[in-house]
Amino acid sequence: MTLKRFLTLAALFLGLTVQASKDKGPSTRLDVTSQPPGAAVRVDHKERGVTPLSLTDLEPGQHLIQVLKPNFRDGFDSVALETGVSRTVDFKLEPETGILLLTTTPDGCEVSLKGIALGTTPLLITTLESGTHRLSIASPGYQAKEVEVTLEGRTPLKQDVSLMSDSGTIAVTSDPAGAEVLINGISRGKAPCRVDRIPGGSVTLEVKADGFQPHTRDVSLAAGEVQTVEVQLKPLPGTLRVVSIPENGRVYIDDEFKGETPYDLANAKPGTYRVRVDKAGYEPVARDVTLDKGATITEEFRLSKNTGRLELITAPAGSIVLIDGKKVGITLTRGNDTTSVSDPFAVEEVLEGEHAIEIFRKGFAAQKRKIEVKRGETLTLQFKLVRQFIPNYEVTTTRSYYKGVLEFQNEEGIRLETAPGISQTIPLKDVKKHGPLQVSE
Repeated sequence: MTLKRFLTLAALFLGLTVQASKDKGPSTRLDVTSQPPGAAVRVDHKERGVTPLSLTDLEPGQHLIQVLKPNFRDGFDSVALETGVSRTVDFKLEPETGILLLTTTPDGCEVSLKGIALGTTPLLITTLESGTHRLSIASPGYQAKEVEVTLEGRTPLKQDVSLMSDSGTIAVTSDPAGAEVLINGISRGKAPCRVDRIPGGSVTLEVKADGFQPHTRDVSLAAGEVQTVEVQLKPLPGTLRVVSIPENGRVYIDDEFKGETPYDLANAKPGTYRVRVDKAGYEPVARDVTLDKGATITEEFRLSKNTGRLELITAPAGSIVLIDGKKVGITLTRGNDTTSVSDPFAVEEVLEGEHAIEIFRKGFAAQKRKIEVKRGETLTLQFKLVRQFIPNYEVTTTRSYYKGVLEFQNEEGIRLETAPGISQTIPLKDVKKHGPLQVSE
Protein backbone atom coordinates (compact mmCIF):
# COMPACT_ATOMS: atom_id res chain seq x y z
CA MET A 1 0.00 0.00 0.00
CA THR A 2 1.37 3.27 -0.97
CA LEU A 3 1.59 6.20 1.38
CA LYS A 4 -0.85 8.10 -0.73
CA ARG A 5 -3.46 5.41 -0.52
CA PHE A 6 -2.95 5.16 3.25
CA LEU A 7 -3.50 8.78 3.74
CA THR A 8 -6.61 8.65 1.65
CA LEU A 9 -8.08 5.78 3.66
CA ALA A 10 -7.16 7.51 6.94
CA ALA A 11 -8.89 10.65 5.89
CA LEU A 12 -11.96 8.73 4.82
CA PHE A 13 -12.15 6.96 8.21
CA LEU A 14 -11.78 10.20 10.11
CA GLY A 15 -14.59 11.75 8.09
CA LEU A 16 -16.87 8.80 8.70
CA THR A 17 -16.09 9.03 12.42
CA VAL A 18 -17.00 12.72 12.53
CA GLN A 19 -20.16 12.13 10.52
CA ALA A 20 -21.18 9.31 12.79
CA SER A 21 -20.62 11.56 15.75
CA LYS A 22 -22.85 14.24 14.15
CA ASP A 23 -25.64 11.83 13.39
CA LYS A 24 -25.66 10.54 16.93
CA GLY A 25 -25.91 14.17 18.44
CA PRO A 26 -24.64 15.43 21.72
CA SER A 27 -25.29 13.28 24.69
CA THR A 28 -27.54 15.79 26.64
CA ARG A 29 -31.17 15.52 27.87
CA LEU A 30 -33.59 18.17 29.09
CA ASP A 31 -37.11 17.47 30.39
CA VAL A 32 -39.42 20.47 30.68
CA THR A 33 -42.70 20.17 32.68
CA SER A 34 -45.27 22.73 33.90
CA GLN A 35 -48.21 23.01 36.24
CA PRO A 36 -50.62 23.28 34.57
CA PRO A 37 -49.32 21.38 31.52
CA GLY A 38 -49.74 22.48 27.93
CA ALA A 39 -47.49 25.49 28.12
CA ALA A 40 -45.48 26.44 25.04
CA VAL A 41 -41.68 25.93 25.47
CA ARG A 42 -39.06 28.22 24.03
CA VAL A 43 -35.34 27.38 24.23
CA ASP A 44 -33.07 30.26 23.49
CA HIS A 45 -36.13 32.08 22.03
CA LYS A 46 -36.99 29.23 19.65
CA GLU A 47 -40.28 27.35 19.79
CA ARG A 48 -39.68 23.70 20.72
CA GLY A 49 -43.07 22.29 21.70
CA VAL A 50 -45.43 22.13 24.68
CA THR A 51 -45.06 20.71 28.16
CA PRO A 52 -44.36 17.99 29.10
CA LEU A 53 -41.40 18.06 26.66
CA SER A 54 -38.10 16.10 26.42
CA LEU A 55 -35.20 17.53 24.41
CA THR A 56 -32.04 15.54 23.52
CA ASP A 57 -30.60 17.70 20.79
CA LEU A 58 -29.33 20.60 22.81
CA GLU A 59 -25.66 21.42 22.85
CA PRO A 60 -23.92 21.24 26.15
CA GLY A 61 -23.74 24.62 27.79
CA GLN A 62 -26.03 27.36 29.13
CA HIS A 63 -29.59 27.67 27.73
CA LEU A 64 -32.56 30.00 28.41
CA ILE A 65 -35.83 28.17 28.95
CA GLN A 66 -39.22 30.05 28.68
CA VAL A 67 -42.72 28.62 29.05
CA LEU A 68 -45.91 30.45 27.98
CA LYS A 69 -49.58 29.70 28.60
CA PRO A 70 -52.62 31.98 28.06
CA ASN A 71 -53.95 33.64 31.26
CA PHE A 72 -50.78 32.69 33.15
CA ARG A 73 -47.63 34.60 33.80
CA ASP A 74 -44.63 33.51 31.68
CA GLY A 75 -42.04 31.23 33.32
CA PHE A 76 -38.30 31.73 32.85
CA ASP A 77 -35.27 29.64 33.87
CA SER A 78 -31.63 29.17 32.89
CA VAL A 79 -30.10 25.66 32.76
CA ALA A 80 -26.53 24.38 32.11
CA LEU A 81 -26.44 21.14 30.13
CA GLU A 82 -23.55 18.65 30.27
CA THR A 83 -22.76 15.71 28.04
CA GLY A 84 -24.26 12.57 29.42
CA VAL A 85 -26.25 14.38 32.11
CA SER A 86 -30.09 14.54 32.14
CA ARG A 87 -31.73 17.68 33.53
CA THR A 88 -35.40 18.38 34.45
CA VAL A 89 -36.98 21.85 34.74
CA ASP A 90 -40.50 22.11 36.28
CA PHE A 91 -42.48 25.39 36.09
CA LYS A 92 -45.33 26.23 38.49
CA LEU A 93 -47.19 28.90 36.49
CA GLU A 94 -49.00 31.65 38.39
CA PRO A 95 -52.39 32.70 37.03
CA GLU A 96 -52.39 36.15 35.45
CA THR A 97 -54.81 38.60 37.24
CA GLY A 98 -56.81 41.32 35.54
CA ILE A 99 -57.45 44.97 36.43
CA LEU A 100 -61.08 45.94 37.11
CA LEU A 101 -62.38 49.32 38.28
CA LEU A 102 -65.95 48.86 39.50
CA THR A 103 -68.21 51.86 40.16
CA THR A 104 -71.86 51.83 41.20
CA THR A 105 -74.86 54.05 41.62
CA PRO A 106 -75.19 54.55 44.54
CA ASP A 107 -71.67 54.46 45.94
CA GLY A 108 -70.77 52.20 48.85
CA CYS A 109 -72.19 48.96 47.46
CA GLU A 110 -70.81 45.65 48.77
CA VAL A 111 -69.05 43.54 46.09
CA SER A 112 -68.57 39.77 46.51
CA LEU A 113 -67.51 36.76 44.43
CA LYS A 114 -68.93 33.36 45.34
CA GLY A 115 -69.77 34.66 48.80
CA ILE A 116 -66.32 36.17 49.43
CA ALA A 117 -66.37 39.92 50.07
CA LEU A 118 -64.09 41.94 47.83
CA GLY A 119 -64.82 45.43 49.19
CA THR A 120 -67.14 48.43 48.64
CA THR A 121 -67.49 50.61 45.58
CA PRO A 122 -65.82 52.44 44.03
CA LEU A 123 -63.46 49.43 44.01
CA LEU A 124 -60.23 48.62 42.15
CA ILE A 125 -59.90 44.81 41.86
CA THR A 126 -56.51 43.34 40.89
CA THR A 127 -56.78 39.84 42.37
CA LEU A 128 -59.09 38.16 39.89
CA GLU A 129 -57.65 35.77 37.33
CA SER A 130 -58.17 36.46 33.66
CA GLY A 131 -61.42 35.05 32.43
CA THR A 132 -65.12 35.48 33.17
CA HIS A 133 -66.39 36.15 36.69
CA ARG A 134 -69.85 36.75 38.11
CA LEU A 135 -69.86 39.43 40.78
CA SER A 136 -72.65 40.12 43.30
CA ILE A 137 -73.40 43.76 44.16
CA ALA A 138 -75.67 44.77 47.03
CA SER A 139 -76.60 47.81 49.12
CA PRO A 140 -79.26 48.36 51.80
CA GLY A 141 -82.41 49.84 50.28
CA TYR A 142 -81.58 48.58 46.78
CA GLN A 143 -82.26 45.41 44.83
CA ALA A 144 -79.13 43.19 44.68
CA LYS A 145 -77.66 42.62 41.24
CA GLU A 146 -75.21 40.18 39.62
CA VAL A 147 -72.94 41.28 36.78
CA GLU A 148 -70.61 39.25 34.58
CA VAL A 149 -67.16 40.63 33.76
CA THR A 150 -64.51 39.17 31.47
CA LEU A 151 -60.88 40.03 32.21
CA GLU A 152 -58.21 39.65 29.56
CA GLY A 153 -54.70 39.72 30.88
CA ARG A 154 -53.62 43.03 32.30
CA THR A 155 -55.90 45.07 30.06
CA PRO A 156 -57.77 47.44 32.42
CA LEU A 157 -61.58 47.18 32.45
CA LYS A 158 -64.00 49.77 33.86
CA GLN A 159 -67.50 48.64 34.76
CA ASP A 160 -70.34 50.86 36.04
CA VAL A 161 -73.39 49.29 37.63
CA SER A 162 -76.66 51.01 38.66
CA LEU A 163 -78.80 49.41 41.34
CA MET A 164 -82.54 49.80 41.43
CA SER A 165 -84.01 50.87 44.71
CA ASP A 166 -86.02 48.24 46.52
CA SER A 167 -88.34 51.11 47.56
CA GLY A 168 -89.97 54.07 45.80
CA THR A 169 -88.68 57.56 45.14
CA ILE A 170 -90.61 60.83 44.97
CA ALA A 171 -89.11 63.89 43.29
CA VAL A 172 -90.95 66.98 44.54
CA THR A 173 -90.94 70.52 43.13
CA SER A 174 -93.03 73.37 44.49
CA ASP A 175 -94.14 76.85 43.56
CA PRO A 176 -92.94 78.72 45.51
CA ALA A 177 -89.66 76.87 45.90
CA GLY A 178 -88.39 76.03 49.36
CA ALA A 179 -91.61 74.49 50.67
CA GLU A 180 -91.20 71.81 53.34
CA VAL A 181 -91.81 68.23 52.16
CA LEU A 182 -93.22 65.65 54.60
CA ILE A 183 -93.75 61.93 53.97
CA ASN A 184 -96.18 60.31 56.40
CA GLY A 185 -95.75 63.34 58.68
CA ILE A 186 -91.91 63.21 58.72
CA SER A 187 -89.97 66.11 57.24
CA ARG A 188 -87.76 64.96 54.37
CA GLY A 189 -86.34 68.23 53.04
CA LYS A 190 -87.31 71.33 51.11
CA ALA A 191 -88.49 71.39 47.52
CA PRO A 192 -87.07 70.85 45.03
CA CYS A 193 -85.87 67.57 46.55
CA ARG A 194 -85.67 63.84 45.86
CA VAL A 195 -86.90 61.55 48.62
CA ASP A 196 -85.52 58.00 48.34
CA ARG A 197 -86.16 54.74 50.14
CA ILE A 198 -89.87 55.19 50.58
CA PRO A 199 -91.54 51.84 51.38
CA GLY A 200 -93.70 50.56 48.59
CA GLY A 201 -97.42 51.12 48.89
CA SER A 202 -99.45 54.23 49.68
CA VAL A 203 -97.87 57.17 51.51
CA THR A 204 -99.14 60.63 52.45
CA LEU A 205 -97.26 63.51 50.87
CA GLU A 206 -97.61 66.96 52.45
CA VAL A 207 -96.06 70.15 51.10
CA LYS A 208 -96.35 73.34 53.12
CA ALA A 209 -94.91 76.85 53.32
CA ASP A 210 -95.62 79.90 55.46
CA GLY A 211 -98.44 82.00 54.05
CA PHE A 212 -99.78 79.19 51.83
CA GLN A 213 -102.45 76.56 52.16
CA PRO A 214 -100.88 73.11 52.83
CA HIS A 215 -101.08 70.63 49.96
CA THR A 216 -101.78 66.99 50.88
CA ARG A 217 -102.19 63.96 48.66
CA ASP A 218 -101.82 60.17 48.80
CA VAL A 219 -99.13 58.69 46.53
CA SER A 220 -98.92 54.99 45.58
CA LEU A 221 -95.40 53.71 44.93
CA ALA A 222 -94.00 50.43 43.66
CA ALA A 223 -90.48 49.20 44.44
CA GLY A 224 -88.01 50.95 42.16
CA GLU A 225 -90.60 53.44 40.94
CA VAL A 226 -89.77 57.13 40.68
CA GLN A 227 -92.65 59.60 40.69
CA THR A 228 -92.35 63.32 40.00
CA VAL A 229 -94.81 65.54 41.86
CA GLU A 230 -95.24 69.23 41.03
CA VAL A 231 -97.14 71.23 43.63
CA GLN A 232 -98.63 74.71 43.10
CA LEU A 233 -99.36 76.11 46.56
CA LYS A 234 -102.29 78.47 46.98
CA PRO A 235 -101.72 81.61 49.07
CA LEU A 236 -103.65 81.77 52.33
CA PRO A 237 -106.49 84.32 52.13
CA GLY A 238 -106.36 87.38 54.35
CA THR A 239 -108.84 89.74 55.96
CA LEU A 240 -108.95 93.47 55.33
CA ARG A 241 -110.92 95.45 57.91
CA VAL A 242 -111.86 99.01 56.96
CA VAL A 243 -112.89 101.46 59.68
CA SER A 244 -113.50 105.18 59.53
CA ILE A 245 -113.86 108.17 61.80
CA PRO A 246 -116.72 108.97 61.78
CA GLU A 247 -118.37 105.60 61.18
CA ASN A 248 -120.80 104.65 58.42
CA GLY A 249 -118.52 105.77 55.65
CA ARG A 250 -119.19 104.17 52.29
CA VAL A 251 -116.45 101.67 51.34
CA TYR A 252 -115.32 101.14 47.76
CA ILE A 253 -112.70 98.49 46.91
CA ASP A 254 -111.26 98.70 43.41
CA ASP A 255 -114.11 101.13 42.62
CA GLU A 256 -116.76 98.60 43.65
CA PHE A 257 -119.12 99.53 46.50
CA LYS A 258 -118.85 96.99 49.33
CA GLY A 259 -120.74 98.45 52.29
CA GLU A 260 -120.35 100.88 55.17
CA THR A 261 -117.68 101.08 57.84
CA PRO A 262 -116.78 99.11 59.81
CA TYR A 263 -116.42 96.64 56.90
CA ASP A 264 -114.52 93.33 56.69
CA LEU A 265 -113.26 91.98 53.37
CA ALA A 266 -112.82 88.33 54.38
CA ASN A 267 -111.08 85.48 52.49
CA ALA A 268 -109.35 88.02 50.29
CA LYS A 269 -106.56 87.04 47.95
CA PRO A 270 -103.18 88.52 48.83
CA GLY A 271 -102.38 91.58 46.76
CA THR A 272 -102.83 95.33 46.53
CA TYR A 273 -106.28 96.89 46.69
CA ARG A 274 -107.48 100.45 46.02
CA VAL A 275 -109.67 101.41 48.99
CA ARG A 276 -111.83 104.54 49.08
CA VAL A 277 -114.10 105.75 51.86
CA ASP A 278 -116.51 108.62 51.47
CA LYS A 279 -119.35 110.09 53.48
CA ALA A 280 -121.73 112.91 52.84
CA GLY A 281 -120.25 116.11 54.17
CA TYR A 282 -116.71 114.73 54.28
CA GLU A 283 -113.76 114.72 51.94
CA PRO A 284 -113.28 111.25 50.32
CA VAL A 285 -110.07 109.43 51.25
CA ALA A 286 -108.46 106.80 49.02
CA ARG A 287 -105.24 104.79 49.28
CA ASP A 288 -103.58 101.57 48.11
CA VAL A 289 -103.60 98.80 50.71
CA THR A 290 -101.39 95.69 50.42
CA LEU A 291 -102.69 92.49 51.99
CA ASP A 292 -100.08 89.80 52.67
CA LYS A 293 -100.72 86.07 52.58
CA GLY A 294 -102.76 84.94 55.58
CA ALA A 295 -102.66 88.40 57.17
CA THR A 296 -105.41 90.29 58.97
CA ILE A 297 -105.00 94.04 58.81
CA THR A 298 -107.09 97.04 59.82
CA GLU A 299 -107.03 100.23 57.77
CA GLU A 300 -108.38 103.39 59.45
CA PHE A 301 -109.67 106.30 57.41
CA ARG A 302 -110.01 109.63 59.17
CA LEU A 303 -112.48 111.75 57.22
CA SER A 304 -112.32 115.53 57.22
CA LYS A 305 -115.46 117.59 56.89
CA ASN A 306 -115.88 119.51 53.67
CA THR A 307 -119.05 121.34 54.79
CA GLY A 308 -120.14 124.56 56.32
CA ARG A 309 -123.24 125.61 58.25
CA LEU A 310 -126.13 127.92 57.51
CA GLU A 311 -128.19 129.85 60.03
CA LEU A 312 -131.31 131.51 58.61
CA ILE A 313 -133.73 134.04 60.11
CA THR A 314 -136.87 134.92 58.20
CA ALA A 315 -139.54 137.51 58.60
CA PRO A 316 -142.17 136.29 58.83
CA ALA A 317 -141.69 132.87 60.40
CA GLY A 318 -143.21 129.83 58.74
CA SER A 319 -141.19 130.38 55.58
CA ILE A 320 -140.08 127.38 53.54
CA VAL A 321 -136.35 127.04 52.91
CA LEU A 322 -134.99 125.47 49.69
CA ILE A 323 -131.29 124.91 48.97
CA ASP A 324 -130.41 124.06 45.38
CA GLY A 325 -134.12 123.41 44.78
CA LYS A 326 -134.44 120.93 47.65
CA LYS A 327 -136.64 121.69 50.65
CA VAL A 328 -134.64 121.57 53.88
CA GLY A 329 -137.23 122.85 56.38
CA ILE A 330 -139.53 125.65 57.64
CA THR A 331 -138.56 128.54 59.86
CA LEU A 332 -140.46 128.68 63.14
CA THR A 333 -140.92 130.71 66.27
CA ARG A 334 -141.32 129.51 69.81
CA GLY A 335 -144.92 130.62 69.89
CA ASN A 336 -147.76 130.17 67.41
CA ASP A 337 -147.36 133.59 65.83
CA THR A 338 -146.10 133.09 62.29
CA THR A 339 -146.18 136.76 61.48
CA SER A 340 -143.16 137.67 63.59
CA VAL A 341 -139.49 137.06 62.96
CA SER A 342 -138.47 133.41 63.14
CA ASP A 343 -136.04 131.82 65.49
CA PRO A 344 -132.67 130.99 63.87
CA PHE A 345 -133.04 128.00 61.55
CA ALA A 346 -129.84 125.89 61.22
CA VAL A 347 -128.91 123.85 58.19
CA GLU A 348 -126.01 121.53 59.01
CA GLU A 349 -123.34 120.01 56.74
CA VAL A 350 -123.84 122.07 53.65
CA LEU A 351 -121.14 121.21 51.13
CA GLU A 352 -118.59 123.92 50.65
CA GLY A 353 -119.01 125.94 47.52
CA GLU A 354 -121.72 127.93 45.78
CA HIS A 355 -125.40 127.19 46.39
CA ALA A 356 -128.77 128.68 45.44
CA ILE A 357 -131.05 129.42 48.37
CA GLU A 358 -134.75 130.28 48.08
CA ILE A 359 -137.16 131.44 50.82
CA PHE A 360 -140.87 131.63 50.20
CA ARG A 361 -144.25 131.70 51.97
CA LYS A 362 -147.68 131.84 50.52
CA GLY A 363 -148.82 135.41 50.24
CA PHE A 364 -145.29 136.74 50.12
CA ALA A 365 -142.86 137.34 47.31
CA ALA A 366 -140.17 134.63 47.23
CA GLN A 367 -136.54 135.63 47.69
CA LYS A 368 -133.62 133.92 45.90
CA ARG A 369 -129.97 134.38 46.63
CA LYS A 370 -126.60 132.86 45.61
CA ILE A 371 -124.41 132.06 48.58
CA GLU A 372 -120.85 130.75 49.12
CA VAL A 373 -120.40 128.18 51.89
CA LYS A 374 -116.94 127.76 53.36
CA ARG A 375 -115.63 124.64 55.05
CA GLY A 376 -116.01 124.70 58.83
CA GLU A 377 -117.71 128.13 58.91
CA THR A 378 -121.27 129.24 59.77
CA LEU A 379 -122.97 131.62 57.37
CA THR A 380 -125.82 133.66 58.95
CA LEU A 381 -128.49 135.01 56.58
CA GLN A 382 -131.62 137.12 57.15
CA PHE A 383 -134.56 137.25 54.81
CA LYS A 384 -137.46 139.73 55.03
CA LEU A 385 -140.27 138.69 52.76
CA VAL A 386 -142.53 141.26 51.13
CA ARG A 387 -146.15 140.50 51.50
CA GLN A 388 -148.30 140.27 48.37
CA PHE A 389 -151.98 141.38 48.38
CA ILE A 390 -153.81 138.50 46.81
CA PRO A 391 -157.49 138.27 47.87
CA ASN A 392 -158.39 134.77 48.96
CA TYR A 393 -161.63 135.20 50.90
CA GLU A 394 -165.10 136.70 50.35
CA VAL A 395 -167.84 137.73 52.70
CA THR A 396 -171.44 138.66 51.82
CA THR A 397 -173.60 140.67 54.22
CA THR A 398 -177.16 141.96 54.04
CA ARG A 399 -175.88 145.28 52.77
CA SER A 400 -172.62 144.65 50.89
CA TYR A 401 -169.97 142.31 49.52
CA TYR A 402 -166.33 142.11 50.75
CA LYS A 403 -163.29 140.50 49.15
CA GLY A 404 -159.80 140.42 50.60
CA VAL A 405 -157.17 138.46 52.46
CA LEU A 406 -158.46 136.56 55.46
CA GLU A 407 -156.55 137.55 58.54
CA PHE A 408 -158.56 135.69 61.19
CA GLN A 409 -162.05 134.63 62.23
CA ASN A 410 -163.59 134.36 65.71
CA GLU A 411 -166.97 134.44 67.47
CA GLU A 412 -167.29 138.13 66.98
CA GLY A 413 -166.53 138.42 63.32
CA ILE A 414 -164.30 137.96 60.32
CA ARG A 415 -161.29 140.24 59.77
CA LEU A 416 -160.27 140.84 56.16
CA GLU A 417 -157.51 142.86 54.63
CA THR A 418 -159.58 144.52 51.98
CA ALA A 419 -156.76 146.60 50.52
CA PRO A 420 -152.99 146.60 51.05
CA GLY A 421 -152.50 147.67 54.63
CA ILE A 422 -156.25 148.28 55.25
CA SER A 423 -158.19 145.79 57.34
CA GLN A 424 -161.83 145.63 58.32
CA THR A 425 -163.71 143.48 60.81
CA ILE A 426 -167.17 142.30 59.67
CA PRO A 427 -169.51 141.41 62.57
CA LEU A 428 -170.54 137.78 62.36
CA LYS A 429 -174.19 138.68 62.99
CA ASP A 430 -174.27 140.61 59.68
CA VAL A 431 -172.65 137.83 57.62
CA LYS A 432 -174.96 135.93 55.34
CA LYS A 433 -172.29 134.00 53.46
CA HIS A 434 -168.49 133.64 53.59
CA GLY A 435 -165.69 131.38 52.33
CA PRO A 436 -162.62 131.13 50.10
CA LEU A 437 -162.75 132.73 46.72
CA GLN A 438 -163.61 130.28 43.96
CA VAL A 439 -160.98 131.74 41.76
CA SER A 440 -157.63 130.20 40.79
CA GLU A 441 -154.74 131.81 42.62
